[in-house]
Amino acid sequence: MPSWLYNAYADEIAQVGPDSPNGYAGKYAAFGGRRQYSFNSEVYRKYANRVVKQLADRYASRTDLIHSWQVDNELGHEGSDLDFSQMALEAWRVWLKEKYDADIDDLNSQWGTIFWGANYGSFEEISLPSYTIPGASAAMGGFRSIVSPGMLLDYRRFRADSIASFAGDQVRIISEAQEAASIPRSSQEITTNSPGGVWGKAMNPNLFFNEMLDFVSYDNYPVWGGSLEPEAPSLVAMQLDMVRCWGRRRPDSNSFGGFTIAEQLIGAQGHDIIGFTPRPDQAVAWSAQTLAHGADSLLFFRFRAAAFGQEEFCYGILDQSTPLGTGRKWNEAKKVFSLAREHEKLWLAPLVARVAVVYDTDNIFAWQAQPQSTAFDFTDEAHRFYHPFWRNGMSVDVFSSERLVEVPLSNYDVILLPAPMMLSDSLREELKSFVLDDGGSLWVGFRADIKVSTNSQMRTDPSFLAKLAGVSVTEFESINVGMPASPLQSASTTLNDNGTNASGSVWRDGLSIIDETCDETESVWDYADDEFFGGLGLSAITRRQLSNVGEVVYVGNGIDPELLVPLATASLDRQCLQNQCRVNDGVIDPQSLERIVRNDMEGNAWVIQINHSGELVKSSTGVEIPPFGVVVEPVME
Repeated sequence: MPSWLYNAYADEIAQVGPDSPNGYAGKYAAFGGRRQYSFNSEVYRKYANRVVKQLADRYASRTDLIHSWQVDNELGHEGSDLDFSQMALEAWRVWLKEKYDADIDDLNSQWGTIFWGANYGSFEEISLPSYTIPGASAAMGGFRSIVSPGMLLDYRRFRADSIASFAGDQVRIISEAQEAASIPRSSQEITTNSPGGVWGKAMNPNLFFNEMLDFVSYDNYPVWGGSLEPEAPSLVAMQLDMVRCWGRRRPDSNSFGGFTIAEQLIGAQGHDIIGFTPRPDQAVAWSAQTLAHGADSLLFFRFRAAAFGQEEFCYGILDQSTPLGTGRKWNEAKKVFSLAREHEKLWLAPLVARVAVVYDTDNIFAWQAQPQSTAFDFTDEAHRFYHPFWRNGMSVDVFSSERLVEVPLSNYDVILLPAPMMLSDSLREELKSFVLDDGGSLWVGFRADIKVSTNSQMRTDPSFLAKLAGVSVTEFESINVGMPASPLQSASTTLNDNGTNASGSVWRDGLSIIDETCDETESVWDYADDEFFGGLGLSAITRRQLSNVGEVVYVGNGIDPELLVPLATASLDRQCLQNQCRVNDGVIDPQSLERIVRNDMEGNAWVIQINHSGELVKSSTGVEIPPFGVVVEPVME
């Protein structure tokens, strides 16, 4: 944003962030940073769209120069997803009028505003969800407002729609310029680069990647400024699988299309604080991981570090003074491009998965509004389910339930449903059929199926998912940060060593096996605290095995995901997936080793092994892999 625009129209363009100790009437972001504009500012959109139009009119016909278009940069990042400005307020009221057909009584009913006498007489009376008593100021740890849960959910839906609308304007302008120049969209496709951490933001990439853009782009930063260590390899893998599943389906297979890594970290990064510096060849391992999980193109951030500016400490292939064609990172980049060329037919082939994590955006928004435990993070809960199957070498799709129209659950043998507090009617029926008719394996997380689409609690007990798992939730407790972990004891001699002790965090559902399914349902982990859950004989994790091979695992506690690996192996064996995926030697050791089996474009199977540690490892297949090394070999029949 140029300074003249900021100074001339600050009251009409700048967003207000939740950064004030006085609540959410916070201050405008100062000029000199970025993302200080409001997605709902008509003034800013007018000037932004004018720039886009001039560029599109000039270059839409230049297919010799322009390969593709990127609209904006990391939409919704760095707190810009939330906005408490006057422009946001006005757009919020319009959005609500459209959603509720200008019926304020309907809004009051769905939000449950009768509680605390918080009814609205008109849409003009509705404010943005701001600091309340009781409540907590933003300075005490994030966006917390104790207004109606329905209002908090709708606000996040509104923010997601606002971001998508902002991007949609620019896509439309470029498309119109291409049409005027008689240039097919396929000659200059349109994308945007998504930041990481989207499950912690009030945004929904599915709204633009699948519906308005041509391909998915993502910025892959396993470390950033201030990072003490890289994210776990399985966490990075899960996020890459999620990114792949934002895109369109491939018409030639039951799979999602490839994606672009628009920014792949290769050097130390940070604005004013620099984080963990990637070790020699670690960026090669991260880059290979993106290819293994479906990326079909990759750009490093950046080519050369800048000598000035706010991102001068974001180092690239070359540092600010490194001579061209020299240096460790230059050679690492060459390794990545060599690996890409050598196995082109593998990276461009469809990635077909038989295991899927299914999430629901409204459910994530509901958790953002009411986390219930200070230890709760949806990404962590999804990773708790993903990690045990990653350790078994399985390819996993991670997709939104809004894609079910085009992606039936029958495509999969194992479905993972982390923290499914809110469940749509359509997904409920799909899951029922998946288990009872198709004989699939379903994993269910805690707080299962207790809310409806208005973010109100249901009166049904037990929940549909709990009943499908053969249990009822007898007791529950939040395990906040600072509280003692919940002691657990293994209850299954087949899945763990009987008597093994463990502990869980975040939350605990106390599960009782219901009488009508007691012959099919077993406890896998029990609570071991004599004074409460353990004394009541409640289970933390259960497994129901139906006669049709169907299976439902209920994980009612924040147990270490590594302790779920044997249970994941059992689910895969039950679905006969180990042999089908040619991963015959079981769980992958050590934990730092990642292994994926994929077929190339000619149907040949390859095993990709990536050592994510700084030490030499020897895989169970006998291959020695150097620190951060990558080995790609054909599968021997």
